[in-house]
Amino acid sequence: MLIEAIRHIDNDHMTYGKIYGQEKNLSTSAIARMNLFLHGAREFKIVQGDTLVDPSFTEGNHLKTFDCVLANPPFSLKHWGAAAFEHDKYGRNIWGSPSDSNADFAWLQHMVASMDKKHGRIAVVLPQGVLFRMKKDGKIRKKLVDSDLLEAVITLKGGIFYGAGVSACILFLKREKSKNHIGRVCMIDASEIYTPQRAQDYMSEDDIEEVYKLYTDYQDVIERCKIVTLKDIKDKGYTLSTNVYIEKKPVPITPPSVVREQYFASYRRALECEKRLRELLKEGGYIDE
Repeated sequence: MLIEAIRHIDNDHMTYGKIYGQEKNLSTSAIARMNLFLHGAREFKIVQGDTLVDPSFTEGNHLKTFDCVLANPPFSLKHWGAAAFEHDKYGRNIWGSPSDSNADFAWLQHMVASMDKKHGRIAVVLPQGVLFRMKKDGKIRKKLVDSDLLEAVITLKGGIFYGAGVSACILFLKREKSKNHIGRVCMIDASEIYTPQRAQDYMSEDDIEEVYKLYTDYQDVIERCKIVTLKDIKDKGYTLSTNVYIEKKPVPITPPSVVREQYFASYRRALECEKRLRELLKEGGYIDE
């Protein structure tokens, strides 16, 4: 993610000293540092540690904030430290503390606390369960929606990510929404936008560009995109499932008389085929009647 961020900015020098990352796994954090170095990054800070339990980038009693916060955290992490999060000294439990059996909204709230108070943006990959799960997650999702930080929701095809069997989604949050985006959320269903492969389906550059265009065009597209208001979401019980909002193509209705006629025609053809089959079996000596 950090390498792609640098490539997107297209100016290595602008990122010197401005790339930060924390990773719990020692080997993964070491690989990240090596990979960034090999790709030309300089003065970056990649540290090893548990982000939820002990965030590394702080300023006094607060988290250090960033213009862009990116993450693909472990899906539905269990036993992540919910008890301590309820009384988090950094104030990351902005909208509440999730249960200890699922850290998805803990990651999101950590990211919100880490985004710049004026220009901050977030992009995070999470399981689609965050869009509709109830109980504690439902209460946190309501506060997320009411905050009007949510810019867009993109649902993806299942199996796009290696090692993740559940379907994923991408949430975009933004401090400063465009004027015509305030009070609205862009819902994109990208579950049919992918390139099938025998071993692993994936999203090609063209697929990604198609989804990006839906986001930037910011207009309704049947079976693909819907711009909804916060009231629309409230009226639907604060669910963020894209298929609840996106308009579907009308399904042609076949008159009952036509269905009946098609049924009996198929039935007659089946009887004729059965009769012909029995005749062939008799001619071949396979049955004796």
